[in-house]
Amino acid sequence: MTNATNLEFYIQHRKEERYLEYKRSMMWTGNNTTKVKVAKAMMAMSNLRNGGVIVIGMREINRGVWEPEGMTHEQITSFTQDDIAQWVNDCAIPAVQFKVEPFTHDDNEFVIIQVQEFDSVPTVCNKQKPRGGDEVLKAGAIYYRSKRKNESAPISSEEDMRELIELAVRKGVAWQVNWLRELGLVATFPAPREDAALKYEQEREGL
Repeated sequence: MTNATNLEFYIQHRKEERYLEYKRSMMWTGNNTTKVKVAKAMMAMSNLRNGGVIVIGMREINRGVWEPEGMTHEQITSFTQDDIAQWVNDCAIPAVQFKVEPFTHDDNEFVIIQVQEFDSVPTVCNKQKPRGGDEVLKAGAIYYRSKRKNESAPISSEEDMRELIELAVRKGVAWQVNWLRELGLVATFPAPREDAALKYEQEREGL
């Protein structure tokens, strides 16, 4: 659970990062462009280690510099967990896991979407949505946020693909090990006692 201090940090940071994206104040129930932009960011962040955060209610005052703008009550209430999940996960497989939370800071209101990293396999867009227009979700695309540029876009470099595959493989190996432990086929070793660990360090240092 993210506490209020963490949420304040995301607003006060004022600079987008790989794990952090800002959006202008908007209505979720408005046009499809809004939904496509948010869905792209959510799918991209679900493919990152530790996921990411989207803050809605910020405005870019200079290139790369953002400040709080705040949202109206009507805008805030349009962003519901169920409505976003229904729209985004209609075209994301597996479903993106996330939490929508309204947040107030310095008398300004925001919507903060906290996206979890994928559970076992990367998130893939499996449906073009909507059909036509400049802003669309592309069927078969794996959205990602590259180290090179803070944007949510289809994965396009070998480096990014290797990074994503490595994360998926590690998750797969961890799942297999846990499964074997549950079956009793792999031993579960207890954490070493503090005195034993201290003795080992002393022996290694020649004390």
